[in-house]
Amino acid sequence: MKRKRRKIKLVDDTFSAQKKYLQTEKGQKASKKAKDKYDSKDKEKRRKQKRDYMRRKRAEDKNVWR
Repeated sequence: MKRKRRKIKLVDDTFSAQKKYLQTEKGQKASKKAKDKYDSKDKEKRRKQKRDYMRRKRAEDKNVWR
């Protein structure tokens, strides 16, 4: 009797359903809602994250947003 071999799932395969969902209207709406909730939950922490991100990007390239 032969045994069936399991197909090994790659990391990309694991998230393919999520990627597909985020491309739908419902998924985009859910993503926006989650983002807004995260941003409004702790505004000071979010501002600090954004400042650090902007500093890193400016350190890489001074004219990045000009």
